[in-house]
Amino acid sequence: METRINDYERDVLVPLVCDILRNAPWTMSALSIAEAIRRQGHPASTRQVRRAINYIRVNGIIPCVASSPKGFFVASNEIEISECISTLEALADSIQEVIEALRGQMYNKFGFRL
Repeated sequence: METRINDYERDVLVPLVCDILRNAPWTMSALSIAEAIRRQGHPASTRQVRRAINYIRVNGIIPCVASSPKGFFVASNEIEISECISTLEALADSIQEVIEALRGQMYNKFGFRL
């Protein structure tokens, strides 16, 4: 699966996010990570941080980067990553339900089907 990421995000932000995640003693929000990067003199938005984390996860740069409502962290055990996977699966299921509902509504309203 290809992750959409620009050169700056891949070449500058991904290494910085990796360093932050590897050294963070606690869960860090995308905002906290972006602020830490900006303090190092690099522009970074929360959107760019999330894209960098997605790239890190998809490419296995740091194994088992998990997330919770509090932010991102490197899972230290099976339970942490299993909970993250379950949450992501539920989110994917919910998104798929919305896609299917909108397709039906589009057909009913416009007579068009994707």
